[in-house]
Amino acid sequence: MATLADVLKAIKELITVTEKVRENTEEIKELKKEIINLRKDMEKGFSDSKDEFRAFREESRLSDSEFRGDIKAILNRLDTKEEVAALKVQLAEHIAACEKAKA
Repeated sequence: MATLADVLKAIKELITVTEKVRENTEEIKELKKEIINLRKDMEKGFSDSKDEFRAFREESRLSDSEFRGDIKAILNRLDTKEEVAALKVQLAEHIAACEKAKA
């Protein structure tokens, strides 16, 4: 049979184990709260990043559109320059033909 001292020792050990279980339970609760908060922060951060990416993508589309417009304007100028050059050649030929006709 167990003596009174053995029983008291076992009760003390039981109390110590119970206290550790309580501490661990509290830590687990705190960790769960932290995990929930981290998930919320991550979702919020992901949402913010998603919005930033969308804004950047829209800005890039506008830039591409503007860039295409600039390219078209440059091509139109080149076409105009080519047309002017062709008109200069025709004018020079016409002046030369007129001078021959006078002579």
